[in-house]
Amino acid sequence: MTRGSDLSGAALERAYARRRIRQVMAMLVVYALFYICRLAFSASKKDMIEQGAYTAKEIGVVGSAMLIAYAIGKFVNGFIADRVNVRRYIMFGLFVSALANFVVGFHIPALMLAVVWFVNGLAQSTGAPCCVVALSRWWPKERRGTYYGIWSCSNNLGEVLAYILTAGVMVWAGAHYGADYAWRSCFWGAAAMGAVGIAAAWFFFGNAPEDEGLPPVPVDAAEAKVDTAGGQKIALTTPAVWLIAIAGGLFAASRYAVIDWGIFFLQVKKGYAGTDAAMIVTVNSIVGAVSSGLSGIVSDRFFKGSRQELAVGAGLVNVAALVLFMLVPGRHPWLDVLAMVLFGLAVGILLTFLGGLMAVDRVPKCAAGAALGIAGIGSYLGAGLQSAFSGCLVARGADGTASLMGHTFANGWTLDYLAVFWIGVAALSVAFTIAAGRCGRNRCGGKG
Repeated sequence: MTRGSDLSGAALERAYARRRIRQVMAMLVVYALFYICRLAFSASKKDMIEQGAYTAKEIGVVGSAMLIAYAIGKFVNGFIADRVNVRRYIMFGLFVSALANFVVGFHIPALMLAVVWFVNGLAQSTGAPCCVVALSRWWPKERRGTYYGIWSCSNNLGEVLAYILTAGVMVWAGAHYGADYAWRSCFWGAAAMGAVGIAAAWFFFGNAPEDEGLPPVPVDAAEAKVDTAGGQKIALTTPAVWLIAIAGGLFAASRYAVIDWGIFFLQVKKGYAGTDAAMIVTVNSIVGAVSSGLSGIVSDRFFKGSRQELAVGAGLVNVAALVLFMLVPGRHPWLDVLAMVLFGLAVGILLTFLGGLMAVDRVPKCAAGAALGIAGIGSYLGAGLQSAFSGCLVARGADGTASLMGHTFANGWTLDYLAVFWIGVAALSVAFTIAAGRCGRNRCGGKG
């Protein structure tokens, strides 16, 4: 291999460009396959409840356990990822996650399921920190938003693959082996896709430019003087980073509400078939992938690296989408699709910005993982609490059918408590996003 120090400026740039393309594609694919190992549980909820495998409350608690583990793990693994070989670490995390899915497919007791899915949450939490640390090692800060946005498409790509593949596998397994094996097949299929992700990471994921014979990405003189411990201390003591974490937690509660319970809501509240409900919810993932990819590019090129304006606007669109999705009575497929288009547009931006980029922008390169970990603990504590709370707002009737708790008014219109909860947390997220921006202007942190 030709060493980076032996290349001229133009040749070095070409070598970097080729390796960066490979790196961003590897990150897209590997993290998308992480998502499949996370979302098999969401796609199979209704079948598990109606087959009597687990109750709605048990499923809510298990989902909450996974997301709380993810929040804790993302915080811890963010600090670890700043210091390790992220290629090896991401492979280890995906192996454990795939193994957890394989075990769940054997219909284990509810308590054991909670433990295994908690472990899956810890394993899942290695993925994003490894990718963000790799981003900080491979791209300079002035170009990071663009590629962070492209990588963020992996969340939506993973959702699309998870919903489509698991729905297809469930239909096939149910037809050939019976309804009890339909939901189990989701987890076994996810484990197989996890194995594919491990292979992709082995062959294509890079730890740092120095490992590929290239020089490290340059930083400014002030940042060069900060070591990893000092950078992580800056991340821990910057108030705006914590405000972003709270805003991200409230947003994640609304986002995971739709990911975890959106298909269920359309089936129970509006009477859609499972495959139709899955396709409607999948629309938000497709739109979100485009929105994520463009968010960093737009903020880098047109807002000079500031994310604040787009984040607040997207938060308001998120609230409007949930109102449309949940409060309009009756079954209107075109309206539900429109709601998911708006939701996906907002989620793509907010997932990129509140999910980590706004926090990473405020700290030195050597503490990118720590900043993401702080943002992550807010995001996934919010998502985890949502899962348990949403599960408590679902009832199972004597005939075995599921329903939503709510209040029926004199005119016959029912306000579901789920709607109040989901829309409320989305609105609060906007308020904390505004607060984080004001904190930045008051020099509490860096550019937001």
